[in-house]
Amino acid sequence: MEKITTFKQIKEIIEPIPANKFCIDEFENDKGQCCFIGHINRYIADHPEADSQGFGARELTRMFLKEKHNVYATGATVNNINSVNGYREPVIKDRLMHMINDGIQWEEGK
Repeated sequence: MEKITTFKQIKEIIEPIPANKFCIDEFENDKGQCCFIGHINRYIADHPEADSQGFGARELTRMFLKEKHNVYATGATVNNINSVNGYREPVIKDRLMHMINDGIQWEEGK
């Protein structure tokens, strides 16, 4: 996989990662945790510093959030704060999975 083009691809990457492996406001930390984009980069490139755009995931989530919810944000924003258009779950992974599942429905409806 060279570039993320669907939310199903994002789900395949994010869903198996344990909830305690996510962090906020850091790409990666010394506890082995990553943010949304960090996990995607790690999965695709085997090193987190490879591409700060998340191999397409950042743009895909930006387009979804703008078109579906009329907000200017990305999956990284949903990772870092629990106030983006209903993605308010206190656990980072839970709010990301909520957004991802909404993104899959959005794609299927297009």
